[in-house]
Amino acid sequence: MFRIKIIIITIFAFSFSFGQGYLNGFGFGHFYHNQGISSAGNGINRLTPSFQENVSLLNPATWHNLKFTHLSVSYSGDENSINDSKLKNGYSGISTATWIVPVKSKGSFGLSLVPYSDQRIKLSDPDTTTYYAFDDTLSISRFIEQSGGIMALKVGSSIAVIDQLNIGVSLDMLFGSSRTNEGIFFGGSSIIQSSRNRYSGLIGNLFLSYKVREDINIYGSLKHSIKPMDVLVTNRYLFDDANRNGNHDLYDFPIPDSVSAHDENRLKQVHKPNGFSIGLQSKINKNGSISFEYKINNDEGKISSQILTGFNDKIYSSNHTSLSYTKFPNDLSVNWIDHFVFRTGIGFKSHKFDKSEIEIREFGSTIGFGFKFRTVGNQLDFNYYIGKRKYSKAFEPELVQQIQVGISLADLWFVKRRQKTR
Repeated sequence: MFRIKIIIITIFAFSFSFGQGYLNGFGFGHFYHNQGISSAGNGINRLTPSFQENVSLLNPATWHNLKFTHLSVSYSGDENSINDSKLKNGYSGISTATWIVPVKSKGSFGLSLVPYSDQRIKLSDPDTTTYYAFDDTLSISRFIEQSGGIMALKVGSSIAVIDQLNIGVSLDMLFGSSRTNEGIFFGGSSIIQSSRNRYSGLIGNLFLSYKVREDINIYGSLKHSIKPMDVLVTNRYLFDDANRNGNHDLYDFPIPDSVSAHDENRLKQVHKPNGFSIGLQSKINKNGSISFEYKINNDEGKISSQILTGFNDKIYSSNHTSLSYTKFPNDLSVNWIDHFVFRTGIGFKSHKFDKSEIEIREFGSTIGFGFKFRTVGNQLDFNYYIGKRKYSKAFEPELVQQIQVGISLADLWFVKRRQKTR
C-alpha cells in the first residue's frame, strides 16, 4: 500500500501528459505486443493462421506453406484516450515488415523488422516556485522528457519434419535507443541534464505446428532470453539551454567542445523475457475456422532506477487470451467476392506489476478483411481494434483504438528464367 501512495503522490506532484497512455511511464514504455494487434495480415491471432489458409506471418512454423515469396508491410495508426480527462494522443508508424522465402514447401527463411517498445513521456511541475531577490522576481519549475524505443530484427526459419509436424525458430535481435532530458526552468532559461540509453539483447523462439487431423491443428511456442537485454547509459553534462531548443550546441554554455568525456555505465540483464503460448484452430466449414490462443509472458530482468523517469515500476507478468473467427478466400472461385478474407475476434489481457499492487485488465475486439488478387497471392489487409483498459488502482480507464493497413506482394524468387529465343 505504501508504494501505491507513492504513485498517487507522484501523479498529483506532476502534471502528466496522460494522453500518451499510462503504459509509456512504466519500465521501457508500452510493448507493442501489448498494444492492439501486431500485423494487419494476422488480426488478433499470433500463432494460428489468419493471413492465408495454414499461414501466419507471426509463426515461422507455418511459413513453408506459402506458395510464393512474400514481402509484407503493415502500417498502424494508434490512439489512446482518457475520457474523464478528455486527453487523446495519436501516433502512427510501420508496425511490421516481413520478407518470407518458402523452399519447395519443405522449409522457409524469413526476416522481420518490428518495433518492440516505445516511450513517450512528458512531465512538468504544475507548481512554479517564485523568489524575490536583488530587486527581481525569479520563477523556478521542473520538467522531464523522454522519447525513443527498442526495435527487433527477427531472423526465422522453418522445416516440415513430417506431414503432421512442423518446426520453426526465430532469433530476435533487440536494438535501439532513448533520450531523456531533465531540467529546471530558471529565470528565463533552462538548465538541462540529458542522457541516452542504448539497448542490446537476443531472444530465441521455438515454434511448433501439429496437425491432429484434417480439420484440427495445434500450435505452440516457447520464448527464452539467450542474451538478456543490456542498457548502456550515457549521462551528459549540465548545460544552460540559451537558445531553448533542448539540444546542447554552440549557442549554449558551456559549449560542447569545452566539456570532457561523458559518464557511461552499462546495466546488465535489465530485460529478460520468457514465456510460452498455445493455439488451437478448428475448421467449421470448407473456408471458415475458429481459433483459440493463450499466451504467458514473464520478465525476470532487474530494471534500474537509473533508466526510469516515469513511474518506478514495470510489468513483470502478462497473460493474453483470444478467440477468433477467420473466413479464408476460395482460390478456385472466379467470383471476386470469394477472394476476400474476413477476420473477427475478441481478446482479454491482464498485466501485473513488479513492485506495486496495480493490475491492468483489457478487453478488446477486432474486425478486419483482406483482398487476395492475382494468382501469386498478392493481398491487401485492413483491421480495426478497440479495447478498454482498466487499472485496479490510482488510474483512470483508457480507450485504445488502432487501425492497421497492410500490403503483401508475392512473386517467384531465386528461379532461373528461361531466355527468350527469337
